[in-house]
Amino acid sequence: MLYICATPIGNMQDISLRALEMLKNADIILCEDTRNSQRLLSYHSIKAKRLVALHEHNENEIAQRVIEWLDNNMTIVQISDAGTPGISDPGARLCKVLFDNGKVASPLPGACAYISLMSVSGIVNNEHLFVGFLPSKSSHRLKELAKYNNLTYPVIFYESPHRIVDCLQDIATSCGIGREIVIGRELTKMFETVKRGNAANIIEFITADANQQKGEFVVVVLPDIAEQAELIALSNKDVEVIDLLAKELPPKKAAQISAQILGLDKHFVYDYIVSTKK
Repeated sequence: MLYICATPIGNMQDISLRALEMLKNADIILCEDTRNSQRLLSYHSIKAKRLVALHEHNENEIAQRVIEWLDNNMTIVQISDAGTPGISDPGARLCKVLFDNGKVASPLPGACAYISLMSVSGIVNNEHLFVGFLPSKSSHRLKELAKYNNLTYPVIFYESPHRIVDCLQDIATSCGIGREIVIGRELTKMFETVKRGNAANIIEFITADANQQKGEFVVVVLPDIAEQAELIALSNKDVEVIDLLAKELPPKKAAQISAQILGLDKHFVYDYIVSTKK
């Protein structure tokens, strides 16, 4: 069996007991970078039988060898430098080759940077879109952001430290300086930062402190409430009912009752109420 194993994104202890047991017993451990993986293994006192590099440049080649190893009844565990393989990391093509050859991989679940940020973001609506890394060039990035500008759910992506300021400025240009976003920097590490605010405030926060421009980032761009209202086509009567209940009840209760009366999504109504109160 091939196991796809999530590894810590920062704190070395963020790995499951089952994953550690499989790493100890694996015949082969596939690593994005064997040096980085060796640090994790050493931390947990694991002496690997064999480490094999698997990265974006040799994934197709190694995948064919994995088929042979599995045919020889070997136990293989794939890990990336941090987080879950196949999520903006090598692993997806490997699993595709397995499917094409009548085999399947088994997940060893664990840390994932964007899921970690979503869990503390305070975003009520579970619907979202994860797009990985945006293009590195500003012109291409703006074009990509324009595709997501009118969505009614959050968009999440990763960003590197040397591009984070330019990226945030492009978000402000494309989505407006008032667009609410959430950033997570160095998640689970010593200098972890999680901050929510509009684009203007986040840019000011990041540019005011050079230390906040270091490390790996997860960025969540929330939908524009006004555009959501336009897309869902709230009538004047809808707005009257929502506003009336919002004046008399807590936002959550007002959203629940309004949604039941008007046949709307309660998460949307809640976000609308919170936005208008702000």
